[in-house]
Amino acid sequence: MIKLRSANLNDIDFIFTQETRDEFKDLILCWSREEHSRNLHSADKHYLMIENASGETQGYTILSGLQSPNRSIELTRIIVAEPGLGYGKRALRMILKKVFEEYNAHRCWLDVFEHNQRARHVYQSVGFQEEGVLREALRQKDKYSSLVIMSILKNEYFQ
Repeated sequence: MIKLRSANLNDIDFIFTQETRDEFKDLILCWSREEHSRNLHSADKHYLMIENASGETQGYTILSGLQSPNRSIELTRIIVAEPGLGYGKRALRMILKKVFEEYNAHRCWLDVFEHNQRARHVYQSVGFQEEGVLREALRQKDKYSSLVIMSILKNEYFQ
C-alpha cells in the first residue's frame, strides 16, 4: 500500500538527494535545490511524495502543465528510492488517476532516455505508448542521448 501527498519545502532535501544519486545520473536531469524550491510553488506544477503504508518516503513525482489550455500534463519526473519493489508502478497508477480524474487532463505524456529500458517497460505496463524519439536531443557530459516520447490519452486510461 502506498499513498501520494503534496510535497512541501521540508521534502526538498529528500528530492535533491535522490536526484544526485550515482545510479540516477544517466537517467534524469538534476535540478538545483533552488529550482525545486521555486517550482514547488508554481501553479503549473505539482510535486507529490510517494509514501509507503508506514508513512516512510519512498520517492516523488513532479507533474507539469497543470494550466495547459490543451489539458496535456507532463509527468516531468518520477523517482523511486528503491526500484524493484513495485512502488513505481503503483505510484504511476495513482498519478494517472489524479491526472485524468482530478485534473481532467486529455493527455499525459513524458520523455524518458532511450537507454532506460526498465522505465520504458514500466510506463508501457500502465498504458503509455511510445510516440517517437528525439534523436540525440540532450548532451550529457561527453555524449548525446536520445529521448523517447510516451503518452497516454484519457480515453485509453478509461478503457
